[in-house]
Amino acid sequence: MTDESQFLLVILGVLVALVALVGGAVSARRRFLVVSVAGDSMVPSLVHGDRLLVRRTHRFRAGDIVVAHHQEGGPRAAAPGSGASDWLVKRVVALPGDQVPQAVVPVVGDQVRRVPAGMTVLLGDNSGSVDSRRWGFVPVRDIEGVMVRRLASGGS
Repeated sequence: MTDESQFLLVILGVLVALVALVGGAVSARRRFLVVSVAGDSMVPSLVHGDRLLVRRTHRFRAGDIVVAHHQEGGPRAAAPGSGASDWLVKRVVALPGDQVPQAVVPVVGDQVRRVPAGMTVLLGDNSGSVDSRRWGFVPVRDIEGVMVRRLASGGS
């Protein structure tokens, strides 16, 4: 093999590695989101300033902490570097078909016994949270993803 052939193989290897690196970064950006918690609605589980890694998905279970598109009246989480955002960080407490939690009955009415198809109930861990106790049901399509882990703590 000539020196020129070896050089071309090295260049080709570097180009393949760069393409793989860029492709992986693009894929990760589509699959994951980093948000910062704003407010105290998730205390004690999460505090203001916590940074969260969120896997973008519409598959979640009751008990999962999720990031959802902002509903009227709720505090907003922020994506780093973006300033204010349209994200909310809440816990899923009821899925379509589940019994309506007692805390939400005053908003949705006594006649509604089950969470309707395509809807969910999101509550903050702090009982003073602005959540489904004010908005009622949240469309499943408004949930952007599930918290995978806390990356950094906002508390001291």
